Amino acid sequence: MVYGSGAYRATSPDGVPNRRNTANSGNSNGSYQRNEQSGTYQHQQGTTYQPPQLTGGTYAEQQTNVVEDAVRTQIEAETTATKISDQFGRQKQQLQNANDDTWAMRQNVADAQRELKELQQKARMKKNRLYVIIGMLSTVDLMLFFRIVQCGGSFFCRRY
Repeated sequence: MVYGSGAYRATSPDGVPNRRNTANSGNSNGSYQRNEQSGTYQHQQGTTYQPPQLTGGTYAEQQTNVVEDAVRTQIEAETTATKISDQFGRQKQQLQNANDDTWAMRQNVADAQRELKELQQKARMKKNRLYVIIGMLSTVDLMLFFRIVQCGGSFFCRRY
């Protein structure tokens, strides 16, 4: 049973619908669209809105079926809402984890940059130390070369 078609019908003599009018009560997927030929279901000329015509049973049974259908629809809507809420919760957790991972990665990058700067500074200091050692050795070598030149090819000069 599909309730809520919004189909129009002429008023019955006793005011109680006898059978459901299914001629234009909705399409195959259950959605109810406006009939272009008749205008909106709310503003047809010469007729007033009538609830859907239900089949079988007394008016009370029909209304019970309508209420049961409404309760089923509400339960389905609540179930769907709960599933969507749970899915949003999972997606929120995924986003939070991704955000945490991003901040951890940024922290790791900052630590790596700091360590690289320290290593560069240490390498620069070692390089400068090597330049000083090279300069000192070059100076000593130059002094020894001049000594050899002064002494006529001998390292030990004899002055007597």
